[in-house]
Amino acid sequence: MKNLIKILFAGAVLISCNNQSNPTTDLGKLMAERDQLKASKDSIGLLLAELETQISALDTTKKLSLVTLKESEQKRFEHFFKVYGTVQTDNMAMINAETQGKIESIWIEEGTKVSKGQKLAQINADVIRRSIAELENRLELAQTVFERQERLWNQNIGSEIQYLQAKNDRDAIKKSLQTAQEQLAITTITAPFNGVIDEVFPKEGEYTAPGAPFFRLVNLEKVYIKADISENYLGKIKEGDSVIVEVPNVKDATFQTSISRIGDFINPDNRTFKIKLELKNTSNILKPNMLAEISIRDYQNDSAVVIPENLILQGAQNEYFVYTLNTTSENTGVAQKAQLEIGKSYNNEVEILKGLPANTMVIDKGARSIQNGEVVEITTTQEL
Repeated sequence: MKNLIKILFAGAVLISCNNQSNPTTDLGKLMAERDQLKASKDSIGLLLAELETQISALDTTKKLSLVTLKESEQKRFEHFFKVYGTVQTDNMAMINAETQGKIESIWIEEGTKVSKGQKLAQINADVIRRSIAELENRLELAQTVFERQERLWNQNIGSEIQYLQAKNDRDAIKKSLQTAQEQLAITTITAPFNGVIDEVFPKEGEYTAPGAPFFRLVNLEKVYIKADISENYLGKIKEGDSVIVEVPNVKDATFQTSISRIGDFINPDNRTFKIKLELKNTSNILKPNMLAEISIRDYQNDSAVVIPENLILQGAQNEYFVYTLNTTSENTGVAQKAQLEIGKSYNNEVEILKGLPANTMVIDKGARSIQNGEVVEITTTQEL
């Protein structure tokens, strides 16, 4: 090592002497001498680093800075942005009365599971039933008259007017009977689909009228979320893209789903378009109008160099850098500054575009208190 230092020193002196004795040296010689000096500088830097390591090993009075290491990884990197939406369902209905009358019976309570077509309540229909009985008697007579008149007409007996009048009377009563039967049917309130009775509004014995609310029926097995997305993301997301849904007010309510529909209209008021996400809600923890946080992927790199965000330091000129470690022994090494070009960051990780290869040891703890070229000692987090 001493011989190498002497050679380097002698070379530097020789170059200096040549410059002094040849003031008219041409540009090519000057550039060659500059390159020699740079090579000498690099060699001296390595020698100094090695000497520092040896001195540190022998010098019991000087204590090296302690650092820990993290290894840069090459892996899949994804970036998500977040928006908020609301939970909705198409299977929620307000069941209203379609006729007037006294409420005779309510057969279910709030919270009851019901099936499509199941009877829920009965409005008194005595008047309609009596009307149906009367119409049935009139229809029987009108049918008899029509049949006799038809036989006579077929025998060319009687007038056509009598035949047509009998037919018209029978058909009119049939239509009246059909109307009365439809009115009777709507006095029984039934469930339009499977679900749970969320609320019962009237009480037995009260009078109701057409349009008056009876029940709120909800089926939450399938729900969907709608959200507004800034038009800046048009072209960055598409139907079928994976998303993560979290419901802040429900513990452990996280769902993995995909975008089922992207709207075709830009709202001119806020420059957004709508997306729809369909969810299975088998545990019924999602309720209509709940607020949901949606994480949507807008970037993906299947082979990115990634490091934790807290490892990156920022210089005075807004440059980003880390300290890598050039190991000189099992427990020591020289800190080397590596300037970075960074990409996107997400979930406390940063994508490195340039300046750091994969599987490089990066200084973690202690990086903020060291300098470029400083000899440091490798330790563990527990010791720090």
